[in-house]
Amino acid sequence: MTTEREILHLRLNRPPLSVYGEMFTVLADITPLVQALPPDAAVLDITGALKFFRRTPEEIADTLATRLLVRYGLTCAIGGGPNRLLAQLAADTCLPGQIRILRPRTEETARFLRTRPAHALPGVGPKLARTLTRYGITTTGDLADLPLPTLQRIAGTTTARLLHDRAHGTDPRRVAPTGPPASITVTRRYPADVLDPDTTRQGLLALATDLGARLRAADQATRHLELTITYADRSTTTRSRTLHEPTHHTPTLRDTLYAIHTRLGLQRARIRALTARAGHAYTQLTLDPTTEDQRRLEPVLDKANNRWGTGTLRPASLAAPRANAKAPARGAPTR
Repeated sequence: MTTEREILHLRLNRPPLSVYGEMFTVLADITPLVQALPPDAAVLDITGALKFFRRTPEEIADTLATRLLVRYGLTCAIGGGPNRLLAQLAADTCLPGQIRILRPRTEETARFLRTRPAHALPGVGPKLARTLTRYGITTTGDLADLPLPTLQRIAGTTTARLLHDRAHGTDPRRVAPTGPPASITVTRRYPADVLDPDTTRQGLLALATDLGARLRAADQATRHLELTITYADRSTTTRSRTLHEPTHHTPTLRDTLYAIHTRLGLQRARIRALTARAGHAYTQLTLDPTTEDQRRLEPVLDKANNRWGTGTLRPASLAAPRANAKAPARGAPTR
């Protein structure tokens, strides 16, 4: 096992995007070696902080948890160990508010690693996990005991070597200092309180349309979407959702905002403003031809709106009725 470093893996309990970004000021007070793992985690190298503050890993983890709770009301699970792999596995076993630190080269740490499910190792996806299960490999200990040539025949040369190292607790990855990803925010404010559900739904569609266009313009995608509703008394409600894959696809953003709003169950709420915020991530291709066709169409719509003005092409429900349109005369035939 790698023993030169002391790593903490911190996972927050559903943080709002804005708070997730702000919390890095707290983490930076302990160590400059902080790597963001959006939307809800971060990894810290506290090797130097142990000597500087003259504290144990447990004490530093407790300090971080206390500061995040006091400043932002956030609870977090913190795992620690001599490398990123063990710190992450330790954090995975913690409930919000719990801390677990694994010591290097101890029987307790070795036993902990061997009893973890094989699918808990980073790099083991659902497909590979099913393949391993067919061969009777269900725990990390099973992987560790398997000869490397046998594992290579099952998982392939590159993946097998990675799994073999991780099953033995070896992880050479260092913490690469990176701050939280930038986010894009769009807001729709109303001049008067809104009670009509259709008007609210139309506002959500406008947010998704604007958000999708801005993400595509920035060549970005999001996997974490947040909706904030401001009421007539200026109070707010914020809810977020993590998507299955990164996207800048307007229909996906729209459906997610609809789902968040529906889940709130607002019946007679007087709404004054709607705000959507998206964190950035890398985009991924899908194998659905309909979705891909729609994605190819969206840049064309964006180009037209950039050339002839925002709103030139948009969903029909967002189009305002023409002021000069004449209503048909009473009794006149309609087409």
